Amino acid sequence: MRIIVIGASGRTGSLIVGALLAAGHEVIGTIRNPKHMPALVKAGAEVALIDLDTSSLDDIAFAMQGADAVVFAAGSSEGQTSELDRKGTLRTVRAAEKAGVKRYVAISAIGASTGMSVRSMSDEMKDYYKQKRAAGKHITGSSLDWTIIEPAELTDAKPTGKVTLTESLIEDVGNIPRADVAAVTAAVLSQPKTIGHAYQLTGGKTPIKTALAKAVA
Repeated sequence: MRIIVIGASGRTGSLIVGALLAAGHEVIGTIRNPKHMPALVKAGAEVALIDLDTSSLDDIAFAMQGADAVVFAAGSSEGQTSELDRKGTLRTVRAAEKAGVKRYVAISAIGASTGMSVRSMSDEMKDYYKQKRAAGKHITGSSLDWTIIEPAELTDAKPTGKVTLTESLIEDVGNIPRADVAAVTAAVLSQPKTIGHAYQLTGGKTPIKTALAKAVA
């Protein structure tokens, strides 16, 4: 598959690029800062300069031309408004529809689609979930073949290859290495039965391949 990864220079996005390349896919990584280009090129990816705030919808759609799938892995940085999570999703969904790219996989946040309570969270986190849930509505209301992955707190720990993956609310949220999220993303893209579903994802004891098979059964 030819896959465009939105937010390819981020800590999670770069690992998704690596996982997709390792699986034999062609990858186009979008970045907004040219200084990140050498690392992606060295890894074997193509690069497109896209700023989700300022690039035109036509420019984003042009970057997607010829792709089989879009992976949205962009997000606001600490201290930034979470509006990018909603706005960036909306713009890439519209661009994918314009470019004729049907498959769309988004990395969101655990509990965004399950009605998890945010009452005890800080105002910043409440806004973060507000934007993520609005982004989810943009995706599910689109014409795309979408899948949403909602991981727990992300860590930079080494991958375990074992996860908990379910559409149900997870009470013991825990955390998950970014590399395991990347591996699940690559696995989801090759499984058509995940289309139209939002999955909760955290660390667990089940190998990724088995966990995905159970989730789609």
